Amino acid sequence: MIKARESKERVTQMIIWLNGPVGVGKNVIAYELNRRLNGSILYRPDNIGALLKKQLPAELLLDNFQDYPEWRQWNYQLLRKISLQTKQTVIVPMRLANANYFDEIIGKLQAEQIDVRHYTLTASPEVLKKRLQKRGDLHNQFMLSKIQGHEADDPEIEFPTILDTSELTVPEIAEQIAKDCALRIKPAMKNKYAQGAVNFGDMIRSKWN
Repeated sequence: MIKARESKERVTQMIIWLNGPVGVGKNVIAYELNRRLNGSILYRPDNIGALLKKQLPAELLLDNFQDYPEWRQWNYQLLRKISLQTKQTVIVPMRLANANYFDEIIGKLQAEQIDVRHYTLTASPEVLKKRLQKRGDLHNQFMLSKIQGHEADDPEIEFPTILDTSELTVPEIAEQIAKDCALRIKPAMKNKYAQGAVNFGDMIRSKWN
């Protein structure tokens, strides 16, 4: 449960950054927020990583696209531009566990007084495995290696807002985040089967986008 901040509903822009281990549901929750928050956009930092891997020659390729200085610089610059030149709520689903990289993007944005609401989504290893199974990644050894001990985060990063999602549905998680940000959110679908179908579609879409 997130303790809501004491503030009135906002109309101005902010960045909602969803952090957390592989399989916790960052992308699905981001799609849910984007669908239910008026004036919001979904921003995918991994698209910059895909661009770098596609355009760079083999000898310059790195295993982790976050290790490219350009990835950090370009995402910082693009998020800064969107935040300063629009009034849209920007939803960013991205695992970020390196303290230096965290500072290069989120730290720099916050230093410029840009409102970044950072949420670390967590779940038990058992729940993470069930979610990976649901999206067809249970036997993906790379994915499984990432959730062993939640892939120890850099101890220098302070995660002040942690949301345990183990017993929450996707709509409930979105509603808790919106409430904490003092943002008006559209009602969830009344039909749980329709809601489940939409969230499953979001999960598939996030794998291929």
